[in-house]
Amino acid sequence: MSRLGTLWVCLVFGFMYLPIAMIALFSVNASDVMAFPLTGVTGQWFAEILGDGRLGGGFLTTLAVAFPVALLTTLLGAAAALALTFYATRFRVLFAALLLLPFLVPRLILAVAQLILFKELGVSRSLLTVIAGQSVIILPFTTVIVASVLIRIDRRLIEAAADLGASGWSSFRRVVLPLMGNGLMAAWVIAFVLSSSEYVLTAFLSGRQQALSVLVASDFRFDLSPSLNALAVLIVLGNIALVVIAEAIRHRAGRLN
Repeated sequence: MSRLGTLWVCLVFGFMYLPIAMIALFSVNASDVMAFPLTGVTGQWFAEILGDGRLGGGFLTTLAVAFPVALLTTLLGAAAALALTFYATRFRVLFAALLLLPFLVPRLILAVAQLILFKELGVSRSLLTVIAGQSVIILPFTTVIVASVLIRIDRRLIEAAADLGASGWSSFRRVVLPLMGNGLMAAWVIAFVLSSSEYVLTAFLSGRQQALSVLVASDFRFDLSPSLNALAVLIVLGNIALVVIAEAIRHRAGRLN
């Protein structure tokens, strides 16, 4: 890589991660004013966040939404990816277009449309409406991730299993499913992260129980507290830990195989 290319890559990564580094720096600043020069190092803001029952409840609400959304969208995304890659149907192009449509529709429009739909159906806003709404916008991501794994599977392995007498279900369970395991894990992790950070749909579709993203956005409107920087650092560290655990499981499974 040329020096110009290296410089460009460094600038891109700096633009991406410098704001996170600034948040991490101010999260341990002793002053409640987020400005230079720093006045000292403290863990006060982390202690405030960990002791805030309201944000703790929002965190539990986020988990109550993110886990089922990740599971549901991973399963549905795997089924959709199988339909798009393994089975030649007449309406495959139309199915793919409809499936990926949430990529192209602005999130605000989707949120308003789903809110109107639930109101017309007489469904009160709750965590179930949040799960349903988030699943619609996250499903395309999981489908693309699993499909990217399925298209690399050698079909001759499936044909060999059929030649050896394996049924369609048996060849799927013993050949296809183990090979798409990494894709399923990656899809689940991505879905979990996207769900836990989703704000627009959550704000429109949630009822009395507010997820962490909604509570944080509300706090930012009225008070830019350094404790929110500490919360952002904890969220980033949690996402990194989730990715590291998933990678560790994937590598261990690869060694066992």
